[in-house]
Amino acid sequence: MADPSELAQQVARGALFRGRHRVAGSGEPLEAAVGGTVLPSGGGSTVGWRLCRNSVELLDSLQGGTSLGFSLGPLCVLNAKQAFRDSLKTTTFSLSLVVWARQVAAALEVDQTHLLEGLTVPASDAELEAFVALHGDGFVAAAEVGGECHGVFTFYAQSREQARMVEREFEAGLGLGGLALNPALVETVTTVARRAAVNMGFRVQVIGTRAQPPAEAASLIPFARDFAGVPLDQPALIGVRTRGYETVPTLGATFRAVAANLQLFSGVGPDEGLIERRERLEGLIHQIDWVAETYRLYGVAPDPSLPARRAAATADLGAIDACRAAYAAAATVPLEPPELPSLAAGSPELSVTLGEELLMGGQGGSPFAFPGRAEAIRQRQRLVEVGLRTGSRVDQIRLRYDSEGDPLEAEVHGGGGGGDRGSLELGDGVVIRRIEGLSGTRVDRLFLTSSDGQRIGGGGDAGDRPIDWTVPADSVVLGFSGRSGRELDGLRAVVARFGPLIWQPLEAAVET
Repeated sequence: MADPSELAQQVARGALFRGRHRVAGSGEPLEAAVGGTVLPSGGGSTVGWRLCRNSVELLDSLQGGTSLGFSLGPLCVLNAKQAFRDSLKTTTFSLSLVVWARQVAAALEVDQTHLLEGLTVPASDAELEAFVALHGDGFVAAAEVGGECHGVFTFYAQSREQARMVEREFEAGLGLGGLALNPALVETVTTVARRAAVNMGFRVQVIGTRAQPPAEAASLIPFARDFAGVPLDQPALIGVRTRGYETVPTLGATFRAVAANLQLFSGVGPDEGLIERRERLEGLIHQIDWVAETYRLYGVAPDPSLPARRAAATADLGAIDACRAAYAAAATVPLEPPELPSLAAGSPELSVTLGEELLMGGQGGSPFAFPGRAEAIRQRQRLVEVGLRTGSRVDQIRLRYDSEGDPLEAEVHGGGGGGDRGSLELGDGVVIRRIEGLSGTRVDRLFLTSSDGQRIGGGGDAGDRPIDWTVPADSVVLGFSGRSGRELDGLRAVVARFGPLIWQPLEAAVET
């Protein structure tokens, strides 16, 4: 079997000088147009963590010094990084804590570059376009081969204030400048998510080795700390840096027009380029989709502004891609930055008010509460099953909730008297639409009707307070609270009312 260190050197050397399309093309390596000297540029292992405040910082952490555009080429393992980043589906105000460990087996860079013998400097726009088509607009100037582990905790903040709250919690608990991995880091991350009331996701990717950490997040820290000793049995290209041909002495003047177009994508100084704006648009679309899916799950009609805003964001994304396509077709033709009105329009935040409706029954028995009230909408907590037992009164109510947070135990309130009246099965978008009842000191009669026509219920006629309530179109019954003993003594519906969306400005989202 080949020596892994020798194989790493071969992979690194094979990547150097190859041509690249930095913002267009498939990312696969192109024919080399330049040569030069090859120098070692270090190696070794690094490990640490970083709190990324936006998608640009997240990209930088995942790339580990790689200079990239729209694609992560030139080899497929780097495209796997792109797929991993895309799988995180970060939204407008998401923050990400990235834990990384890198083991570099071979690191090489080029110097004293020159045009290869047999090639000539393009003398016209047509010749320059042909050169770019064959050799790209830049070349691989440095390559790192080895192994890498990235564990990403994503905080899906729904507003700028929530994002700032996450930052404040980290400042209080860890300090944003620290790089040492603490065994308590995962516990701190979980605490921050809970205190800031944000959803959190976790994903991990390992390349360059067959070794993989166990699935649970707690195993990430010891795996990362020990990564320097992991055998690199599949050494991979984990980082490249690209230079433009304008840095090659004999090609500099010829490539000025191409370099000027590239600045439109990369940005100049503190100004955003189209690559960063595209990242922001993707985050905006993910946020719009999250809001739309929340409406769908709760069976609530979406805010009428949402489809138009998504269409605008998609059109803006298309405008950037059209600009990219125009560059791919004619790299020398000056480009104009497209207007991107959806970025000025802002990002949607749900406006939801929780309350309790339909006071039924009295004060007997012991209280039971609606679980997770404060996080219910954020965690997309839904009532997915309601069952009843009734006789002359309502003897029992059974409740089962689903959530994107921790699993919830099924609830049974009341006794075993009466007969089983069955259950409402509430799938995605199916909700309780009508509640009918009769109560006095207890809940004497209760009927529930779902939005898809299911109906259960029963009971007697002893009460003197009738209820017949149709849930408004902008509201959803999230669940129930009440009182129970041997029977159902009291009941209230916990209701979420959806108001008009709040459109959060985006400009401050890029502050660091």
